[in-house]
Amino acid sequence: MDPEKGKKQPVAGSESDLAGEDVRAVSVPLRKGGRTFLELFPQLFGIPFLIVIVLVLVWVFFGAIAKDNRSVADLLRDIQAGGGHSRLQDAKALADQLVAKQGAGEDPYLGPQETSQLLQLVENASSGEDQLRVFLVVALGRSGHPQQAVPFLLGQLAQEDISTELRQATIAGLAWSGDRKAIPALLDEVEMTGSPRAWGSRFLAIGGVVNILIRNGPDLEKTLADDPQARAVLDKLKGQVNDQRKEISWNTAFWLARHFGDDSGASILEEILDWDFLDRVRGDHNRGLTVQQKERWMCQALDGLYRLRGSEFRDVLLEKKTDSSLAVKDKALTLLEQLDKGT
Repeated sequence: MDPEKGKKQPVAGSESDLAGEDVRAVSVPLRKGGRTFLELFPQLFGIPFLIVIVLVLVWVFFGAIAKDNRSVADLLRDIQAGGGHSRLQDAKALADQLVAKQGAGEDPYLGPQETSQLLQLVENASSGEDQLRVFLVVALGRSGHPQQAVPFLLGQLAQEDISTELRQATIAGLAWSGDRKAIPALLDEVEMTGSPRAWGSRFLAIGGVVNILIRNGPDLEKTLADDPQARAVLDKLKGQVNDQRKEISWNTAFWLARHFGDDSGASILEEILDWDFLDRVRGDHNRGLTVQQKERWMCQALDGLYRLRGSEFRDVLLEKKTDSSLAVKDKALTLLEQLDKGT
């Protein structure tokens, strides 16, 4: 307030002050020393690229450290000398290595002396080391020396007081041995329907019998119908088609069709080709099947029925080749190609 004039004076920089001035656009000069794109390139792209390279090298480095490069002999020695968790890890590493050897066709997977050493480790494992015994038994089944491994595994399977997990590992070991001497014991396990044993043991035993017959029988394009032992097995497996567990019933129906040329489970396979039927199926805890499970079952049913019916199955395959499921569509197209090549 101006005491002389008795009125307010505009404040410097206020709107009234700016209104009385000639406001002009102010041009901002370019900053001196600005850098070009080529000068900024290392900062924008080069440094992040180097960081990525460093991260990749670190990942490769730690991956190389994590990779177990020990030989079978080294692992057996470490299992024998180790203790606690490290002993368990070494046993798992041995089992994994033998799986890889078998997948690569490196047969025999263990030498006779190494198999004997592995047998000794299994026998010496304490009663509280069931998980260790599981890994060792799996490795024993893949040893490549069934004449040494199978008698021990059969003796272990005959025991009534072993855990379910160890029993199932023993069944798997017998299956992977490929020795037909294991078939009678596996069939006995299949028929233990009134036993409190888990259904998973019976399921593995059925698959194990089929696996042994396939390994010692004709190629996959033929059936086991002319194999005398396979014919005896067939009568045992037919009774499993109507098992209350779908895992046993459905897989047995497929195995009979696919490998034996038997149609005992054909009606079951036909049901599986219906999406509505699969949608209604409920498993443990009233859970429905996942999309992946439905696709896997349907593809398996297509394969089994194709083996049974050949060219008579063409119409179904033509229908399924337009299915909304890519997995089912691909399976149908593959079987149609096989059918066309065979005609």
